[in-house]
Amino acid sequence: MLAKILEVEDTASLQALEGFEFDWSVHTYPQTKIFSAQVQGEIAGLIEFERMSSELYNFMYLIEVSKKFRGTTVAGELLAFIAMDSFQNGFDGFVVFESKTVTYKYYIEKYGAKPLPGRRLHFDSQAAAHLIKTYLEV
Repeated sequence: MLAKILEVEDTASLQALEGFEFDWSVHTYPQTKIFSAQVQGEIAGLIEFERMSSELYNFMYLIEVSKKFRGTTVAGELLAFIAMDSFQNGFDGFVVFESKTVTYKYYIEKYGAKPLPGRRLHFDSQAAAHLIKTYLEV
């Protein structure tokens, strides 16, 4: 499905977005960026992350796919996008995030995430490259 991924400049437009559970109209922190995956002009998914330059990785705060697009490649495309951003910013593809208990094993099995202490997971260079090849290269 290759979605068009764009930075969301005006998060107010995301208030009460249909098909989403999170309130995407507010950033978790002022320095985070929110990107949308759009399919035929419709927002299919959203991801919020921060470039942690001092730590050399992107930290993902939230990712969500609208109910209509769940089960498609939208989540993989968003994860691949944040991994590509990590490579482009000199972080060697590293992405760190905290997973809910329910999705912890899913991220490992489906996307190749690797465990860190606690409920944190990460994509290293190899996993990030695999995400990009699988979801963004046509």
